[in-house]
Amino acid sequence: MPDSTGSTLALFDLDDLAGVNRQHDFDTGDRLLNAVADVLQRSLQPSATLERLESGRFLVRSRGTCLEDAAVEAERLRQIAACVQVQGTTGSVTRMLTVGVVAVSANESRARAILRADVALTNAKRAGGNQTQTVLKQPTPSVVPSRAVLAEAVRTRALEYHVQPIVRLADRQTVGVESLLRWNRPDGTIEGPAGFLDTLNRLPEAGVDVLPELAIAAARPFVEGPSPIYATFNITGAVLDGQGSPACCWLNKVLDALPPENLIVEIVETAIIVAPERAADMIERMRARGVRIALDDFGSGLSNLERLRRYPVDILKIDRAFVSGIGTTGREEAILHALVSLSREMDINLITEGIETEEQVQTLMDIGVQYGQGYHLGRPGPAMDWANRLTR
Repeated sequence: MPDSTGSTLALFDLDDLAGVNRQHDFDTGDRLLNAVADVLQRSLQPSATLERLESGRFLVRSRGTCLEDAAVEAERLRQIAACVQVQGTTGSVTRMLTVGVVAVSANESRARAILRADVALTNAKRAGGNQTQTVLKQPTPSVVPSRAVLAEAVRTRALEYHVQPIVRLADRQTVGVESLLRWNRPDGTIEGPAGFLDTLNRLPEAGVDVLPELAIAAARPFVEGPSPIYATFNITGAVLDGQGSPACCWLNKVLDALPPENLIVEIVETAIIVAPERAADMIERMRARGVRIALDDFGSGLSNLERLRRYPVDILKIDRAFVSGIGTTGREEAILHALVSLSREMDINLITEGIETEEQVQTLMDIGVQYGQGYHLGRPGPAMDWANRLTR
């Protein structure tokens, strides 16, 4: 969706967050990120909104603001956030921030604007960090990578799976992890599947052996052992192309290698809409093998109760928009109350996505939601990092 004229984006990144994780622990890094998020949120101008991105980054969007004013405001926020301190394992911890700021044109997509902000941020990092850099217009890489570029990423194993914990809200016990495919790009950025999945699905043979190996290796520490938890994998409509398709081969190899009772397949509604009969057949076959099915991002886009009537899913993952709206109009709470009641009657578990504050956790528990995930409960990270943390 294009941004309106007069918008700016500021992309914030903590300098050397990896150093915090190494010198102290991941919990210290999480607490520092949460504290920075809280300070940024409370320091925003009324016309600005804050969004947390993966890899410890923050996106501030301002409407009706010129680039020069946005840069001044970003620098103010950067200096305030740089004063945040948390207690680490060997003393107090603080970090400086680097910011890239761009003006967003009337017909520019959000994804492309973020890419340009990332270019500004990367240039500022190369210049030493601890600064704010602005870019009005700058050549950017294509939002969609070429087949050759992505095939090389598969060959060199630059693709890997990160995981994010899924937590029982009542006692904060991790009950599962969501497996998330990530691309470690040469410039050091980590890109989610939205930027490359379409290209990956068009590579006939690339990754037929490598990608299942990566998925299996990421999930195995969680789904096997004396106290296993479940792992979820997201699938798209490419899985429904037929038994011989690369995506379908990937799924079958993963399911053959791991205990099905500890696996959950998350399917997006767009796949169901495009190929409803194939989706129904796949769901039936997966459940016959003991694999549970989750309907992802329920409540967004084209969500429809018809899906619940027709497809025997085990889990509903509630879109983050319902969590972010808690405490505003009361409509989100009313809908969540209804979904909790509906899920109980249908014997379906609810998982809420996008939990970012303790207040949201408490409200969801009061409503009756049992499970959730989000940055407040644990941000995505390499699978082995999370396996080690949960073991400790």
